[in-house]
Amino acid sequence: MNMDFLVFVQHQSVSVKHRIYDFFHNIVKLLRASPVFGGAVVGTGIVLGFGPILLWQYFGKFIDGCFGSRGVGTMTSDLTNSSYVVGLLGVLFVIAGVYFLQTKALSRTIASTIAVSAILITHLVALLPIEKSFMIFLAIIAVGFHFAKHRAVAIVMNLVLLLLSVSAVSDILTMMTHRSLTVGTAIEYCFIVLTLSAVSAIAMQRR
Repeated sequence: MNMDFLVFVQHQSVSVKHRIYDFFHNIVKLLRASPVFGGAVVGTGIVLGFGPILLWQYFGKFIDGCFGSRGVGTMTSDLTNSSYVVGLLGVLFVIAGVYFLQTKALSRTIASTIAVSAILITHLVALLPIEKSFMIFLAIIAVGFHFAKHRAVAIVMNLVLLLLSVSAVSDILTMMTHRSLTVGTAIEYCFIVLTLSAVSAIAMQRR
């Protein structure tokens, strides 16, 4: 049994390394074929992948800034700065989204892989302060990606993610009412949980 498990782990490790190698090989091939187009594709993936976590963080700061400004009766620097960042990220998302819709075949695969991978990593890391949610999400995603080739398993995993999201959001709102979190931070965590669940479900369905 132990030997079978070790062989299984080794096989999975080789498979993951092979996929990573192929992915970076495709990026290099695209950049060599057209540096400008390839750079735009990679940039699009980066914006769509790392943009959401920044948007949720600064949107949370924007909400807290609104409460702070209302309390003192004037615009604060936190509110002003966060509103500028949220606006800028919104513009970048529109540009990246429009460009992504124009991509096809290999370029779309590269952009979507970068975006999905970045979202999963950044959103899981962001959930670290809520340790229970982080560990459960990590386990569900790991199991789901491994067995997602079976449609029935993928459907069950999606339902589990949905229930887990509802539970996590409920916990976050409870923490907010107990004043363990600010309103902005609670909204940030809620968006993180919902985004992570949605992207994980989409990624599992595409496998």
